Parts: sequence; structure tokens; C-alpha cells
Amino acid sequence: MNIKHDKEKVLNGGLELFWRKGYKSVGINEICNVTGMTKGAFYNKFKGKEQFLNQTVELYGKINSKLIKEYFQAHNKLSSYQKLLKFYSDLFSRQPKINFIGCFMNNIMTEMGILNKNIGEVSSKVYENFINDIEPIVKKAQDENEITDSISSRNITELLQTSFYGSLTRVQSSKNYNQGISLIKILLNSLKPNHKKTSLEKI
Repeated sequence: MNIKHDKEKVLNGGLELFWRKGYKSVGINEICNVTGMTKGAFYNKFKGKEQFLNQTVELYGKINSKLIKEYFQAHNKLSSYQKLLKFYSDLFSRQPKINFIGCFMNNIMTEMGILNKNIGEVSSKVYENFINDIEPIVKKAQDENEITDSISSRNITELLQTSFYGSLTRVQSSKNYNQGISLIKILLNSLKPNHKKTSLEKI
């Protein structure tokens, strides 16, 4: 008997598995158990685990691009600089609630981005979309003279996002999300026009 599965629901089930356990630790049997698919249905739909992961990455990117835009729109009373600070601070503050499993995108890029060309390319495309979603806020902060315009908005956005991912990896190990918040505050403060270093930043 053929059973039709909700593709997005299936991908979300796989996404949760990859997020918690990593790509290499998850097998087809476990994916099928979680999603309710038979092996035959799985291979007919996705061909293999790599294609399945790529589609979970694409879905994650689509969902989060929407959430990023909605987040910034929901905080219209804040300045652009404050939006950026709150955005990254909230991402760090969320970690205890999800048992410090980090960011799905960061975890997959770290584990598989270099080892697998196809996964690396899909992950890179989703990452670029995140940069595209955040850059307008950085550019507006520059226009509002809250962030220096001596560096391109694109480069600043790349700096913020890569710093977030690096700090998040540290937070996962230390289980101290306040470390991440402190670092993002220092970074954003250092990007203010005519910034003067604080004693903490001189260390």
C-alpha cells in the first residue's frame, strides 16, 4: 500500500535528527523510524541520505530567512543597531532552552561543509541568503550613523555572522551563553563610528 507523506513534515523530522546528532551519526533506519517512511519510500523520494540532508538544509534556510525578516519587522521601535544587538543576543539566550545544541546550519557546515562538495555548496547558498537578509539592517545602521561606513555593509554582515557562529561553538562547549552575548556586544561596539576601545577590548 502506498502511503503519502507530507514532505515538509518528513524533512523537519530529519532536520531535528541531524541537528541533535550530526550527519554521520544518523542512519537511514533512524530517519525512517522518526519520519514513518519505509526504506523503499525514502529512497524513492530522496535517493539517499546526502540528498535528504541537502533538502533539510534548503528547508531550514527557507524557514529561517522568513523568521529573520519577521524578527526585524517586529522590532521596528528599536534602532537598527539595537535590532542587531537584540537579534544576536536572543539567539545566544535561546541556547539553554534547546540544551546548547547550537545552530543547525553552523553544525552541518562545520561537520560536512569541507568533506562533501554538494553539501558544502547547498550550505553556502543558504548562508548567503542569511547574509542577504541581515545586510539591509546593517546598511540602515550605517545610514543612521550607528555603525561605521568605512567598511562595506556586506563585509560587516559577514563579520557579524561568522563571529556569531564561532562564538556559538564556544558557547556550546562552555554552556555559558553570556560569553556569546558579551562578545557580540564588544564587536558591535567596536563598529561604532569614532569608536574608542574600552579596557575590556584592550585585553
